[in-house]
Amino acid sequence: MKTKPEHGASQVPAGAPGGTYRPARSTRSFGRWLRMIAGVEEDILDWVPEERPRYTRLGAIVLNTGVLAGLSLLIALDTLADVSWSLLLPAAALWAFVIVSFDGWLIASTHGVSNARQRRVFLPRLLISLLIGFIIAEPLLLWVFQPAIHKELLDERQNELAAYESQWQLCNPVSGELVITVGCANYRLNIKDSPQAAQEQLTTATANRDQLKAMVDGLNGQWAELETIARNECGGTSGAGLTGQRGDGPECKRDRQVADQHRMDSQLDKHQADLTALNQQIVTLTDDLATARQTAGRQISAAITEKVNAKRAAQGNIGILDEDKALGQLSDRSSFVFAAQWLVRLLLIVIDCLPVLAKMMSGTTAYDALVSRQIEASKRLHDKRLHLRERNDTVETEVQLQRAEYELRTKIDSINEADRTARAQRKVDLDAEISELAAKLSQDGA
Repeated sequence: MKTKPEHGASQVPAGAPGGTYRPARSTRSFGRWLRMIAGVEEDILDWVPEERPRYTRLGAIVLNTGVLAGLSLLIALDTLADVSWSLLLPAAALWAFVIVSFDGWLIASTHGVSNARQRRVFLPRLLISLLIGFIIAEPLLLWVFQPAIHKELLDERQNELAAYESQWQLCNPVSGELVITVGCANYRLNIKDSPQAAQEQLTTATANRDQLKAMVDGLNGQWAELETIARNECGGTSGAGLTGQRGDGPECKRDRQVADQHRMDSQLDKHQADLTALNQQIVTLTDDLATARQTAGRQISAAITEKVNAKRAAQGNIGILDEDKALGQLSDRSSFVFAAQWLVRLLLIVIDCLPVLAKMMSGTTAYDALVSRQIEASKRLHDKRLHLRERNDTVETEVQLQRAEYELRTKIDSINEADRTARAQRKVDLDAEISELAAKLSQDGA
C-alpha cells in the first residue's frame, strides 16, 4: 500500500539512482522559515527549486518591514510614555508580528496570479501598503530629524518663556506703579509689601516740602529786604528812605523793630524748623521707599519666577505632536529640510511597500504558474468529488423513491383486490337472498 509523502518531502522512486531530478529535496533551514512567512508552499516549490532564492528574499523583505514597524512603534511609544523602553518591547514585538502577518497575507494572496490579473489584484494591496507605510514611516521620520526638531522645540519654548517673563516684568515694575494697559489685564501680581504706600507718602511729603519751601523762601526774601533796610539805616548808608545818620538812632531802632516784628509775625523760624523736619522726613521716606522697593523687587521676582516655572512645567515633555509641528516649522523655513524630510518619508514608505512592490516587479514566476495549475486542478478534483457525492446521494434517493412507489402500488393493489372480493361476496349474498325470497314466494303461492 502506497503512503502519501510528507508535506514538502521529495518523492524518490524505489531503485532510482541518487534520487530524482524533480521534485528537489527540501531542507530544514532558516530560508524555509522565511519562505513560510511569504506563504510559499514548499511541496510546490520543490518542483522549481530555482525559485527558492527569490522567495527566500521576499520573505526577508516581509520580515524587515515588520522589524521597521516594531521599531517605529517603539519610538512612538517611547515619546508618548514616560517609562523604560524595555517595558515597551512586548508592544513593539506584537505590532511587528501584526505587520508581518498582514504583509505575509498580502503576498500569499497574490501567488498564482497571472500577468493579466496582476493590476486588478495588486492595486488594492498596494493602496493598503501605502496606508500602512504612512503610519509606520512618520515616527521613523521624526526619529531621523530628532536632533534638529528638539533644538527647534527647545528654542521655541525658551523664547516663549522669555516673552512670558518679560510681560510679567513689564506689567509689574519694582516701583509698585499700577500699569493700566490692555496687555497687562491678566498679568498683575498681588504683592504683600507693595512700595505704593511708601511712594505715596514720599510724594505727599515732597509736595508739602516744596510748598513750605516756597513760602519760607518768600518770607526769607521779605525779611532779608527789611533786614537790609535796617542794616543800611544803622550803618549810615545814604539812599531813598534812609537818613544817612550812622548809629542806633530812632530810625535805626524802628527799622530793626519792623524786621524783627516781621520775622515774629510770619513765624519764619517755625516754618524753617518745619521745613528742616520735612527734609529729614523725606530722607527717611526715601530710605523706606528704597527698602520697600528692594523687598517688593524680591517678592515680584520670586512671584514671576514661580509663574515662569509653572509655565515651564505646563509645557511638559516633548510629544510626537510637538515634534511633528516643529518639523513643519523647520520645513517652512528651509526648502532643504522640506525636500529632505519628504525624501526620507517617501523612502520609508517605499520600504514599507516593498513586499508588494517586489512581488509586482517579479511578474508571473514558474512557482505562480504551478500554483495556478494546482489551484485549477484542485478545483476540478473538487468538482468531480462533489459530482460523485451528488451522484451517490442521488442514487440513494432514487432507490428510496422507487421503494416508496413500489410500496404505494402494492398497497393500492391490495386495496383494489379487497374491494373486488368484497363486491363479489356482496353479489353472492344478494343472489342467495334473492333465491331465498323467490323460494318463499313460490311456497306462499302454492
